[in-house]
Amino acid sequence: MTQKKSQGERPKTRPPASTQGGPGSKKPGTRAAVPPEEPRRSRDERYTVKPEFWDSVMDIIPPWGDEIAAVLLIVFGLVSFLSLLNVSGDSTIAAAWSNALISLFGYGSTIVCAGLLGLGIVLLLPRAGIVIRFPARRILSIEMAFFSALALLHLLSGANELRSLARLGRGGGQVGWALSSVTTGVVGVPMSVIIFSVIFTISVAIVLGVRRVHIKTVLNRASTRLLTIGRELKPADSGARVTVSRFDEALKGPKRALDDSGAPALMMPTVAQAQRVKAFHIMRVKINLESLPPSARAALLSSTTAQQPTPEELALFGKRDGIPQFNAIGTVKGKPVKGSTYVPVERPDGRLKRYFVVSGLRESRGNIRRDPALPPLSIFKDIDLTLPDEREINNNVVLIENTLLEFDIDVDVADVKIGPTVTQYAVQPYREKANEEGEVAFSRTRVSKIASLASDLALSLSAKRLRLETPIPGTNYIGIEVPNRKPSTVALRSVYESKQYQDDASKRKSPLFVPLGRDVAGAPVGIDLGQMPHLLIAGTTGSGKSVCIAALAAALLMDNSPDMVKMVMLDPKRVELSRFNGIPHLLGPVETDHERMIGVLRWLTREMDRRYKLLEESAARNIDTYNQRLGRRRKDEMLPYIVIFVDEIGDLMMNNPDETEKSITRLAQMARAVGMHMVIATQRPSVDVITGLIKANFPSRIAFSVASGTDSRVILDAVGAENLMGRGDMLYQAADALAPRRLQGCWVSDDEVREITQFWRDQAAGRLTPAAPAATAETSEPEVVAEVPAPPAPSVAPWERGLTRREFLSETDPLLEQAIALVVADQEASASQIQRKMGIGYPRAARLVDLLVELGIVGEFKPDRRSRFVLIKPGQDPFKDLIEKRMKRQQSPDSE
Repeated sequence: MTQKKSQGERPKTRPPASTQGGPGSKKPGTRAAVPPEEPRRSRDERYTVKPEFWDSVMDIIPPWGDEIAAVLLIVFGLVSFLSLLNVSGDSTIAAAWSNALISLFGYGSTIVCAGLLGLGIVLLLPRAGIVIRFPARRILSIEMAFFSALALLHLLSGANELRSLARLGRGGGQVGWALSSVTTGVVGVPMSVIIFSVIFTISVAIVLGVRRVHIKTVLNRASTRLLTIGRELKPADSGARVTVSRFDEALKGPKRALDDSGAPALMMPTVAQAQRVKAFHIMRVKINLESLPPSARAALLSSTTAQQPTPEELALFGKRDGIPQFNAIGTVKGKPVKGSTYVPVERPDGRLKRYFVVSGLRESRGNIRRDPALPPLSIFKDIDLTLPDEREINNNVVLIENTLLEFDIDVDVADVKIGPTVTQYAVQPYREKANEEGEVAFSRTRVSKIASLASDLALSLSAKRLRLETPIPGTNYIGIEVPNRKPSTVALRSVYESKQYQDDASKRKSPLFVPLGRDVAGAPVGIDLGQMPHLLIAGTTGSGKSVCIAALAAALLMDNSPDMVKMVMLDPKRVELSRFNGIPHLLGPVETDHERMIGVLRWLTREMDRRYKLLEESAARNIDTYNQRLGRRRKDEMLPYIVIFVDEIGDLMMNNPDETEKSITRLAQMARAVGMHMVIATQRPSVDVITGLIKANFPSRIAFSVASGTDSRVILDAVGAENLMGRGDMLYQAADALAPRRLQGCWVSDDEVREITQFWRDQAAGRLTPAAPAATAETSEPEVVAEVPAPPAPSVAPWERGLTRREFLSETDPLLEQAIALVVADQEASASQIQRKMGIGYPRAARLVDLLVELGIVGEFKPDRRSRFVLIKPGQDPFKDLIEKRMKRQQSPDSE
C-alpha cells in the first residue's frame, strides 16, 4: 500500500509568485521574486536515467552471459588472427576483415587480435576463482599505450612517404598515420618519436602499477649499489690527499735542503708537485706520414722542414716556392716511350704516379673511293677536333686522386680517354702493396664507395655535370667522365674520312650503315639500321634530336641512290624535315598534317603486308635474299629499303594515341624482314608517349639530355641521361649491349643539308650529269645510266589515293562507299533501293544517288524510269577519275 501511495503522489510545487500576493503585496525597496527551480528540476529528472534502470537491465541478463561473451571474443580473436595469416584464402569475409584490420592498424592488427583474445580470457578467469580488476586509469593507459605504439610503428618504419605506407597497410596503418601526422607536421619525425616513446613508457608503467615510490626505491638502491662498487674498486689509501693551491705555494719561500756537512742537498718533490706532474704530463707521438691525407701531409712537411725566411721571401711580391702545393702535378721522371701514353711523375709528397701525354692521341685517316654518281664528300665541311692540353688533363688526374685520398681511398688513374665533349679517367679501384715480409697484397675499395663520392668529385673538379661508369664494360676500371673546358664539334666528314669507320663500313657492306658520332675515346661509331632494326630517340628541347635525325638522313643520301633506299618523313613540327622535300629518295612529300600522317602509317602497314606476300611467293626469308634471287636482269623489280623518320611522335600520340600506337607497334614488330625501318624521336619521354608496347619493340635507343632520372629510366631503363651536357651529347643503347655508350653526335649544318638535297634534285631533273666512271669501276656504269633519266615532274605519293579517297568520304557522306558497293553489286541504282537496303531516310538516299551521278558511277535512267544504269563493273575503282583530277589539281602549282 505504501508503495502504491508513493507512486501515486505528485511532487509538491511552490505556487507561482503571482498567487502569493496581489500587486500590492510587493514592498517598496525590495527586489523582484526569483522564479522557483522546482519545474526545471522536474524536467531534468524526467530525462535522467535512474540507477534502478541499470539494476533492472542487469537482472534481465542471464548469469551465463559473461561466458557467452568470453567465448565469442576468444573465437573472434582466433578467427581474426587466422584471417591475418590468410589460412583460408577463398573466404571473402575473412579476406575483407583482414584487409580492414591491416588498413586501419597496419602491423598493430596482430595486437588487436591478441587484445580480443585476452579480453575473452579475462572474462573467463572469475569462473576459475581469479579476479583481475581494471580501474579506469589502467584501461585508459592501455589504450594510450596501444595508440602510441601504432604511431611509433609508423614513424620507425624509415619510409619517406608516410601516407603511402599507410595505404599499403604497413607501419601503424591509417590510425598510426593519423596520430603521427599530428606531431610530425609541427615538430618533425625525431621529436615525434621521443614524444610517443615517453607516452608509451608512462602508459606501460601505469598499467604495470608502477608508482613514484617504487621509482624512488629503485633509484636509491641503484645509487647505494654503485657507491659500494666504487668503494670496492678504489685502491687502498696510502695517505691523505693534500690540496695545495697555487697561491699557497707562491707564499711559501723556496725550500733548501742541507746535508750533514752543510752543503745543499738534492730537493725531493712535494706531494702537490707529484700530483701536478701526473695530471699534466704531455707525451709526444711521432706522426706516421703515410696514414695522413695528402693535404695534412703537405702541411706537416712544410712545418717541419721550414727554415727562417730570407728577406727576399718576405717581400710582398716575392716568389714563395718553399712550401709544396697540395694539388701540384709534381716532377716528371723520364720521357714517354713510343706506344705509351704516360710517363712516371713524382708528386710533392713523394708518391709516384702517371703523367699522361696527349701528343700520341691523333687520329689516322684513310683514302676514300666513292661512286661518281653519289654526292662528293666536299659538300661537308671538315672541323678539326680541339683536344684539351696536357696540363688540364693531369690537373684533373691530381684532383681525382687527392679527393679520393681525402676519404681514405688510395687509387691510381690508370688510363685517360679523350673525347670531343668529355674526358674519361679510368680509376683502378685496387692497389698492390708489399708488406714488410715482401709479400704482395691487394687493397681493394668497394665500387659503391667511390660512386657515392660523385658530388665531392664534381665539387673538386669544378665540373658542371659528372658521370660515373661503374665499371667500364670489359675492363676492371671505374670511369669518371669529366666535361672538357672547350668541347669540340664532331663533323660528319671527319667521321667518314676516319680509317676505323671505313674499315667498319667495308666489313658491314650494308646500305643502311651510317655514322652516328664519336665515343669518349674519340673513336668514330657507326650504326646499321638494318640490324637495329628500329631506333628510338628521346631528349629535351635543344638537346640534339633533330640534328641527329638530319645527320642520319644526310648520311643515307650520301651513300645510297634513290633505287636503293627510299624515305618517308613525318614532321609534326613542320620546319625540321621540310628541307628534304623534292629529293628522289622520298616516296612522297614530307607530311605535316596529323590526319594525313595517320593515313601514311596505315599505307605503310599495307605496304608491309604486300611485301610479305612477295617474299612468301618467292620463298625468301628477308629482303636481301629476295633481291639476290631477282638478279641484275630484273633489277627494276627489286624492293628498295624504306626508312621512316618521325620527328615528334609525342604530338601524334596526343592527338591520335590509339591509331598511332597500333600502326607503329605493328610496323616495329614485323617490318624488319621486308626492309622497312623506323627512326622516331620525341621530346616527351613519358610512359604515355613511349608506352610499354612501343618500348619493347625498339631495343636500340638514344637518350639525349633529360630533366630527371625518371625520364632516363623511361628511355634506357637506367639513370645517367640526366648528367649529359646537351648539344649532341648522348647515351646510345645498342640492342646487343648490356650498358649504354656515351657518344657525341655528328653535326650537320643547314647549308650542308641544302647542298646535298640540291645535288639530288638537280640529278633527278637532269640538270646534273654524273662524272664518267673510272676504268676500275665498270660495274657502276649501268647504275649511273639508270639514275639519270628520272622524270622531272614531281612524283605522286603512293598513299595519296587512299588519303584523297578518305578526304572525299569525310567531306561528303560516310555511307557513300557502302552505297557504291551496293549499286555495283546490283548493277542498278535508285533512291528507294538504297533507302530500303541501307535502312536510311529517303532524303539521304536521294542525296547519295546525286553523289553517285556526280562521280560518274551511275548514268541515265532506264526505260522504266525507276532505276538508273551503273557505269562501273565489279572490281573497278570508282574513285579513280576523282583521285586523278584532285592530284592533277594539287600538282599544277608545283609544275608551274
